[in-house]
Amino acid sequence: MSGLDPYGADDRALSEALGGQPAYRLRQIRAWLARGVDDPAQMTDLPKALRSRAAEVLAPSPQLLSHRTADDGLTHKVLLEMPGSGSGSASTESIEAVLMLYPRDEDRPHGRATVCVSTQAGCAMGCPFCATGQAGLRRQLSVGEVVRQVTVMQRMLASATDLPAGAPAHVTNVVFMGMGEPLANVDATLGAVRWLADPEGGLGLSARSITVSTIGLVPAMSRLAGLGLQVRLALSLHAPNDALRDDLVPINRTHPISDVLAAADAYRVATGRRVTFEYVLIDGVNDELAHARQLAGLLKPRGAAHVNLIPMNPTPGVSWTAPPVAHQRDFLDILTRAGLPATIRANRGGNIDAACGQLHASYQMASGRTLPMAQGAAERLQPSVAGLVPPSASGDSL
Repeated sequence: MSGLDPYGADDRALSEALGGQPAYRLRQIRAWLARGVDDPAQMTDLPKALRSRAAEVLAPSPQLLSHRTADDGLTHKVLLEMPGSGSGSASTESIEAVLMLYPRDEDRPHGRATVCVSTQAGCAMGCPFCATGQAGLRRQLSVGEVVRQVTVMQRMLASATDLPAGAPAHVTNVVFMGMGEPLANVDATLGAVRWLADPEGGLGLSARSITVSTIGLVPAMSRLAGLGLQVRLALSLHAPNDALRDDLVPINRTHPISDVLAAADAYRVATGRRVTFEYVLIDGVNDELAHARQLAGLLKPRGAAHVNLIPMNPTPGVSWTAPPVAHQRDFLDILTRAGLPATIRANRGGNIDAACGQLHASYQMASGRTLPMAQGAAERLQPSVAGLVPPSASGDSL
């Protein structure tokens, strides 16, 4: 479906599409968009003729196909139908986004409402532990299709009459950790980050409340650093050596661990922001205590870093599971005794497939394009000590 993306268009393009509107009209439209209102019919301070024109030329809002909740109303997952925008060639696709509410407490005096957004319909990276990765890439999302996941949640919060006590009624944080690899759709990701952080024509979020996750696309990491914003970077490492990471994160064959860590170091220097290293714990695959020692050896010399251990979530078509809780804690203990700040993530929304690695929008497995290097990655991994190499072979040891 054709239509101009109002979130991705500059003022000149927006004015021309609307028949040459003056700057103050554009400011009115931008103000509505920032409030989460993207239906021109609801922009009540615009003339009726302009509202009609906007409805004709702007990309339509996504359709809410389903809304599921979990964790006593603290986790919400929505399925949105994106009709496509921009050139007119984008196909209609369904994607999932998640809202996680954290009511105020001693650690969060104001509470938090975090939206986890998708940047692609599906994903081409082919990580074998991720449901989205098993579907393959169906298409890229536009800036507006990314941003509108946030505005849908913004409207939901603003109109809610039964929010959990202490939960904010507006979006406070955005994490680019949903469907797809954000930096494989770098233009849309960077455009969405700019809009979310724009205090005048956008949502006005603090850059520190925005997190971009990546499996380590090195050139795009440099572009993100070049934004000049203190956006948090979360690097999905998932293995402490190249032999194992080649199979768990197939793009590692193009961007090996040494290059990815160097790019993370450069990002920290450029932004002054601590990098978070994500590590999915998979029973019998990457959870050996020797893996923990290797990981500590890699990250301890890097200065400001935080390790976020994520117990493997069950996903369609993948038989792997999380290690026993006691073993997770043993893994964590090795990292913390080495002086690394580390935590085990308390996963949310698992019973509605809203947890890390579970988003798949009911796609059939391998229904989209996948990187050739990702074919058969899961089959190459053997249970128990897959990819384990002596700590000295990783370049660092304890």
